[in-house]
Amino acid sequence: MSKSFDFDVHDGVYAPAADTYLLLDTISIHPADFVLDVGCGAGLASLVAASNAQRVVSIDISLPAVRNTSENLRKNGLVQNVSVVQADLFKGLSDESKFTMIMFNPPYLPADEMNTDMDHALIGGKEGSELTERFVKDASCHLVLDGRLYVVVSSLSNSNAIIKTFHESNFQVEQVNETPLFFEKIQVLKGIFKGHKETVL
Repeated sequence: MSKSFDFDVHDGVYAPAADTYLLLDTISIHPADFVLDVGCGAGLASLVAASNAQRVVSIDISLPAVRNTSENLRKNGLVQNVSVVQADLFKGLSDESKFTMIMFNPPYLPADEMNTDMDHALIGGKEGSELTERFVKDASCHLVLDGRLYVVVSSLSNSNAIIKTFHESNFQVEQVNETPLFFEKIQVLKGIFKGHKETVL
């Protein structure tokens, strides 16, 4: 990511960190792309997408995050091709909404006995993978054939369950980037959607 932006992070919103930059260093966005940024947070990935893609939709379950993304887009003059929506994953989209690329830097840590105000941005379920598994299943309904899906995973979560969900949802999946981070490795998985499987009655 070479371009710099006028960028603020509001209180209670996940700030761009090593996982964010790993994702942004991995993805490629084309001028004809229709991009969905799930869990947009403060909006850095949305800014990158809006600078390159034809159309961008940014979604976050957190209202402060949605407001933060919207403000950062306005400050950088990038509102014309972006819609920002408050929703849980894909619930704010119509069934007809299709994208050529979807990206998600999800909450991916396993739950523990510690509770913080940022758990909504950090905890991905009991094993850390449950939210991402739900995301991958639902993403298949919003990608065009051969559409790209990028998601960040952690070695602390059940990444095997996530890869299994990719295969079950008819994605061709590979690990495309990785970096060590304290007591874990964070990775980016890329899935190529190969279409819905035929149902035989």
